[in-house]
Amino acid sequence: MKGIVSLIVVLGAWQGAGWAGWLNPHLLPPPTEILQAFRETAAGGVLLGHALASLNRVLTGLFYACLVALPLGVLAASSRRVRGYLQPLIELLRPIPPIAWIPLAVLWFGVRGDRASNFITFVAAFFPLFLHTFSGVRHIEQLHLNAARSLGASRRMLLLDVALPSALPFIITGFRISLGFAWMCVIGAELIASTSGLGYMIEINRSMLNTANVMCGMITIGVIGYLMNEGIMLLERRFSWRPLQ
Repeated sequence: MKGIVSLIVVLGAWQGAGWAGWLNPHLLPPPTEILQAFRETAAGGVLLGHALASLNRVLTGLFYACLVALPLGVLAASSRRVRGYLQPLIELLRPIPPIAWIPLAVLWFGVRGDRASNFITFVAAFFPLFLHTFSGVRHIEQLHLNAARSLGASRRMLLLDVALPSALPFIITGFRISLGFAWMCVIGAELIASTSGLGYMIEINRSMLNTANVMCGMITIGVIGYLMNEGIMLLERRFSWRPLQ
């Protein structure tokens, strides 16, 4: 409720400043103009098409990041030998910003199609998810493992019934961080190396000085990201184990 009140106050002040002539509508249009831009782009299906293109790239990148980062994180945490081979490579690549991979992605995959943007999204999502999975498995209480072993648990049961449930809060947190990184980087990739998506929509309208449509695209990104984050938090409350308070 407090969030809604603060949003109404900000929008009201913004609209009032526009009516008073304190804002340049070409640089910062009032909410009524942005709402009109929403109506026009939604009515023609333009907004939905670009939003679905960006969403598809984010989900594809997250899917492949989960496919690679989760098993690698578990392996690195549970095996000293795997950790010795893998960790130096991870620490070498991790500081490189995902956006810095865009020139290579364009050379490798071209501008047309989704492969360049999917690759950038994968890179952005991989490292937070790997590190949180690694940390979650490494921070399992030894008492829990010893108790499971004393009850005759096999290595497979230790992994599936003890390690992963204990690490799930870490993994979900990593997934939420990866989601934010994925959205930031897919928009950056679409600004440069795509012919569709919300980032492409923002850049095209920026070049035409259509600021209302630019902000329309930005707000759409925020709304979709917020809804996806709320969905992840709902899953966390449903499936994640938490100690009693």
